[in-house]
Amino acid sequence: MVVAAGCGSQAGHSSGAIDDGPALAATTTIDARYEPLPPGPATVLVVGDSVILGAKTQVPDALAGWKVTFDAKESRGIQAGISLLEARKGPSPRVVVIHLCTNWAEHDYAEQIDKTMAQLEGADRVVWVTCEPWRDEVVEADADIAAAVDRYPNLVMADWAALADKPGYSYSDHLHLRTPGAVALAALVAEKVGPAPTP
Repeated sequence: MVVAAGCGSQAGHSSGAIDDGPALAATTTIDARYEPLPPGPATVLVVGDSVILGAKTQVPDALAGWKVTFDAKESRGIQAGISLLEARKGPSPRVVVIHLCTNWAEHDYAEQIDKTMAQLEGADRVVWVTCEPWRDEVVEADADIAAAVDRYPNLVMADWAALADKPGYSYSDHLHLRTPGAVALAALVAEKVGPAPTP
């Protein structure tokens, strides 16, 4: 969507006035990935690891109006998530939420993002949640998620890494969620997913 605003010279000028020329228009492009989805099914698939598993109640509750399928598992990595997506049958969900970088210990996460997105071509929006950067490989994965926003017009980053270290959000491992952290993560996910579309 493009929004344009402009102003022009007045219709009448006194003798000797300088004409300021044609109207100048300022345009602002609004990224469609941050707009509410058009009417259609209100379906969300959440695929994650043990961190978002700690918000298994809060995330669906925060996604009011959406039909949520929540599939999170302890120690799940991105490769297992890709396998899960490959095995899915039936219509593609409108929105997919991915939280699968906590257990990452390699150096090619961008390639895993590309493989995942290839499985999600039918999704209108993919919300990719960054992870608490507890080791260097996860820091790299978070950077790869941020970079992927420029490659995929339907990918939205939910930057949990920027919020996760707030006192009281996690247990002593600084990863797994206490209730305040679960509520905050759910609110972040809901913000990036957006409001449920009308049928």
